[in-house]
Amino acid sequence: MSKNDQQGDAQKFDQQSAQKRQGEITQENRLLKDRFLEAVAKGELGSVENSGTVVTLKEFKMHFSDIKTDYINSFLPAATLQPGQSSASHTRYLFRVRKGTYLVHPDALLVYQK
Repeated sequence: MSKNDQQGDAQKFDQQSAQKRQGEITQENRLLKDRFLEAVAKGELGSVENSGTVVTLKEFKMHFSDIKTDYINSFLPAATLQPGQSSASHTRYLFRVRKGTYLVHPDALLVYQK
């Protein structure tokens, strides 16, 4: 990630913090985690299989085409549970099935299902 990208991300974070305090969060500036899990819960992203909801990196990139930084490539791997762990946390809620394919932990979706 370039210095300009990092500065841009920092500015966006500062804007999000200010907007949260003012109650002005829109779809475009919500946390990617929330946008991702909401899209999966609504059935807009991923496919439901016997094991749960599976999302590919290709689908993810297409769905979130508004994200232009390399963050799009690192988001799913960064949210992956470590091998041997089975409990989701607020930052780790995906299982890596194979390269570019991820299974969403069912507990991560509970808040977003309506």
